[in-house]
Amino acid sequence: MPGPIFDLSNPKEDRWLFRTANRLHIPTREGVIRRSLLFRSGEPVSVRLIEETERLLRSNRYLYDVEIRPVALRDGVVDLEVHTRDTWSLDPGLSAGRSGGATTGGFKLREYNILGTGTSIAVGRSKDVDRTSTEFEFSNTRAFGTWASFSYAHASSSDGNRNAVSLVRPFYALDARWTAGVVSLKDDRIDSVYNAGNVVSQYRRGERRTEVFGGGSAGLRDGWVQRYTLGLRQLEDAYAAEPGLVPPASLPASEKLVLPFVRYELIEDRFERETNRNLIGRPEFFALGLAATLEVGRASMVLGSARDPWLYSGS
Repeated sequence: MPGPIFDLSNPKEDRWLFRTANRLHIPTREGVIRRSLLFRSGEPVSVRLIEETERLLRSNRYLYDVEIRPVALRDGVVDLEVHTRDTWSLDPGLSAGRSGGATTGGFKLREYNILGTGTSIAVGRSKDVDRTSTEFEFSNTRAFGTWASFSYAHASSSDGNRNAVSLVRPFYALDARWTAGVVSLKDDRIDSVYNAGNVVSQYRRGERRTEVFGGGSAGLRDGWVQRYTLGLRQLEDAYAAEPGLVPPASLPASEKLVLPFVRYELIEDRFERETNRNLIGRPEFFALGLAATLEVGRASMVLGSARDPWLYSGS
């Protein structure tokens, strides 16, 4: 049951400014909250599952408060009510500065919950010493009414363009059993070489990143989660002289790597609920257990790589 930003039954919040904010704000749709629950009518439920559902709901930028409470219990069947309270989701930003004789600045307007759908949209324009860009972003963590997350970002700049798109069905909960996705990034821009704050040469750089992956897990077992993911990643960096610009004495070497990879994750189900830690009057969940990730990949010349190094990362 989604609620407004301000509770007008509270005399401290029954003010004209707060009443105006409630009228301007479109509340989160009930279906958006319902699709984010980890339990369904007729399914077994536990305290752990209810607490994890609360954690997931509270991670949404557009929700101020979440309360899941039992209202009836009979013959082993419990009736639950889910109450949420919205927060102001329109986030404007403005910046300006001047350093070394160059002016920088820009603006960005982001709405985290457009029309109450849980969809985030942002538009902006920025200027720095290298380029002027107009940006657009779109994302929805529950795309098409599923657990899939979709995002798209585009930047049109004075020296090129940047596009990024992803469609990922993540391990959305500790007991989630599979993940799959595709991620793509394409960036084309002019990079500069500076000396004493002055541009002495410039060149064009093209960056490509593409990844497809899928993985599985046995879910939560005795307080621990193990996850395994296999994927294929392509990394490509291309450098070239730009007509009309002074090129550097030597360009970086262009490189293309295509590598299969495997990722292992180990997560401990250990969270603590605190209030007034980072946010005033709002409960927050902190992960106190172990969360470890190890990823290993090997580029292959057979797949089109320029060389065949090992690539690895861990945390």
